[in-house]
Amino acid sequence: MAHKRWVGHASAMIEGIPVEKDQVPINYTDCVFGHWYYDEGQNLSSLKEFKEIEEPHVELHLIYMEIFQILFKKKKVSFFNKLIGKSSKISDKDKKMARAKFRILDQVSKQIIDKLDALESKLKQLDTKEVAQLY
Repeated sequence: MAHKRWVGHASAMIEGIPVEKDQVPINYTDCVFGHWYYDEGQNLSSLKEFKEIEEPHVELHLIYMEIFQILFKKKKVSFFNKLIGKSSKISDKDKKMARAKFRILDQVSKQIIDKLDALESKLKQLDTKEVAQLY
């Protein structure tokens, strides 16, 4: 759910809705999922389904950062003003570019969800002994 909300924040940002501090793009290791994936989740690192999540997760963060830069890089707006929504008007050209990037972000997001579903299915197939060996 946190992932879906985060993707929603990117869409809202494009439409000019002020972003909160926790909605600004961050490094892929610093989000809630990244903390789990690179810490406790590493217990599952022997599973192919787990490994397949990393690349699209990294890509998702890079695309979100690109959207953020399209919307805010050219403007002389302080970080604080970005957080509270006091930015200069976003040009139609920038909105169009950001929306195009968002379509890619949305596709990558769906890939991640599919891969998480595959990981969940794999874990459900394991017996108790196999799960114990992961931890």
